[in-house]
Amino acid sequence: AQAKAAKPVALDYPKDQKLIAAAKAEGKLLFYGTTSVTALKSDADAFQKTYGIPATFTQLTTAPMTARVDQEIKAGRINPDVIISSDRPTLYRWVADGQMAKLPDMKFPEQTEYMAPIQSIYQALFYNTSAIPKQDLPRSWIDLINPKYTGKIVMGSPRVGPAYSLLYLAMLKDPKYGEAYFEKLAALKARIVANNPMVAQLTAAGEAVLGFTGIPYDATNVIKANPGAPINYVYLDIVTTVHTYVVINAKAQNPNSAKLFAAFLMSPAGQVANNGDNRASSLLGDLPGTL
Repeated sequence: AQAKAAKPVALDYPKDQKLIAAAKAEGKLLFYGTTSVTALKSDADAFQKTYGIPATFTQLTTAPMTARVDQEIKAGRINPDVIISSDRPTLYRWVADGQMAKLPDMKFPEQTEYMAPIQSIYQALFYNTSAIPKQDLPRSWIDLINPKYTGKIVMGSPRVGPAYSLLYLAMLKDPKYGEAYFEKLAALKARIVANNPMVAQLTAAGEAVLGFTGIPYDATNVIKANPGAPINYVYLDIVTTVHTYVVINAKAQNPNSAKLFAAFLMSPAGQVANNGDNRASSLLGDLPGTL
């Protein structure tokens, strides 16, 4: 899992002066997001630095955010101007129900009228670098089924969200693994935790030596908070990819700020803000600091 070093280069960003003026007249932006607090704060700070428009955000894991927005829809209005989420089936539902507005056409890879994949995550296995020498790392997921790992594996709950669970689903469907694999993990007393950051935190703390599903930015955030923390990640024989999407509320209180923010997130500057510092990959390709 090698990351590219950030380079001091000028990155393009939206310069539509009419849209910028309209957004500045609104003077604010509110968004919800399911990615890390670090990424969302970086998005908000970069947007404000670029355009002078304050942006505030609420971070929630996928299932709670979906539930909150559904409740807001029932109450008559979605509160945030923009939503960032990896729950693609729910986003499709909201689009079909007329809850989302069209995005600015940025010619972004895989962008549709209403959704754009602003972040790509390759799901991995965390390991504690102090407990497991590199030469002893598992080479496939089946290698985790070993008595030496009894009580030393931590897993994020599938209830974190549908996208987070893609790796589990891929294993269930693979004839090499299937339900029997998870029964064997249970016999090893794998610990189940409620959210994905805990998987990285417990692995780094040594309460587990292996953890999954490993989201690379969770390891990056642990190391950023605790330089030298003994955590890294590796990709095994089954690798799943999760995209996180940006959508705009059709009844946004700040519609121009919402359009500008979405356009910014699809630009090279916004992609580095969202995915830089070795957090995730961008569909724009080789950008500084992205994976």
